[in-house]
Amino acid sequence: MIKKFSCHNFRNINASNLEFAKINILIGPNNSGKSNFIKALTFFSEMIKKSEEGNLRSAFLNSISRNGWEHILNNSAPEHSPIDFAWELDLDKEPVRYKFSFSAGSTVEQCQILLEELNATDISRSKYDEEFNYFRCHDQKLGRGYFSSAIQKGQHNRRLPFSVDNQETLMMQFKDILLENKQLYGSETIRVNIAHLLYKIQKYFEGFSVYTSAQFNTRQMRDPVSIKNVDLHLNNNATNFINVFNNHKSHNMLWKSTFEKYFKELIPNLQQIDTVSIYDKLLFKLMYDDKQYDLSDISEGTLKGLILNLLINMPMEEHCSLLAIDEPETNLHPAWQKVIGNWLQTSGNFNQCFISTHSPDFLDSFTEEFKCNHVAVFVFDNAEQDNIKKIMYEDIASELGDWELGDLYRTNDPALGGWPW
Repeated sequence: MIKKFSCHNFRNINASNLEFAKINILIGPNNSGKSNFIKALTFFSEMIKKSEEGNLRSAFLNSISRNGWEHILNNSAPEHSPIDFAWELDLDKEPVRYKFSFSAGSTVEQCQILLEELNATDISRSKYDEEFNYFRCHDQKLGRGYFSSAIQKGQHNRRLPFSVDNQETLMMQFKDILLENKQLYGSETIRVNIAHLLYKIQKYFEGFSVYTSAQFNTRQMRDPVSIKNVDLHLNNNATNFINVFNNHKSHNMLWKSTFEKYFKELIPNLQQIDTVSIYDKLLFKLMYDDKQYDLSDISEGTLKGLILNLLINMPMEEHCSLLAIDEPETNLHPAWQKVIGNWLQTSGNFNQCFISTHSPDFLDSFTEEFKCNHVAVFVFDNAEQDNIKKIMYEDIASELGDWELGDLYRTNDPALGGWPW
């Protein structure tokens, strides 16, 4: 899980040491930074997962290009100000902090990594007086880094230098650096221990699944698709929904019945869901009220319900390390929003979740878990320097009383905020 996160000068996001829960709800007016926050939180994941996408020479530069070159820097920040990220992660009870800082501009030459480092954050377990540093790059000289040669107290720890490209992350260069430097390769600590830790971090970030409800292409999703049982994960526009469903159904007979069970919470008179092949095409069928429908017959809201059911409830071989959905309530009836809110709070399909929303009805469903500190709520406000505020139950307990969270939101209660005026 991400335990804490800091970000400065990325678009309109400035936040220091935000502490997260398993479920995290983001509220605030349009243009307050909710979508940009999800982009910031998942920036490193997107860079790793899309490392081959783009025509530039590194995953870092391609990521800058996708995020808009000079537009990636906060408009209020001085030109060439560093963009800073810090993720504090709990990797199977191994707490680490990964820091990443870079400059961005309108040209490739202006885009450089200024700092990349990894620290162990559990001082009590390591028995060091301060956080232990595994590696640090570029802070003393661009293109220069240092590994620790020992990670246990009592061992002689030499800082081993190496050269590193400051337009690519160490994560993407590590194997080449190791093979090209005999001294580093000869250190078992670096070759085994630190290498394993970097692998765990990379796998963690690769496990992020990020979706924006407005990007779901429900028009194309309605069309029959070519039969192919290869898609395991829903793509960003959900156009491979039928193939993903059919693939998992083919591998696990109980999977379809689980999908139907959850969807009956939205459509109680649902009788059956299945895929049907016609010639070389695959169709998705629903039966309710003794009538059969395909995806071209049903509403936008029902399509969104199918997508969210797949994302939230369907047990996969590997859980998402993080699931983020921007405005999942779009096109959904208020009653359905509460059901889907409950799905999120009971799902075992992800380790952590971030949801942005404008809906008080959706917000209502998280009230009880918010009171128990199992759900965190963050309010976005561009008027503040650090523009994201975590709302604690004890801060609004008197205002909330027997109400639900959505009630404070509907009435624009200043204790919760989140409204444009």
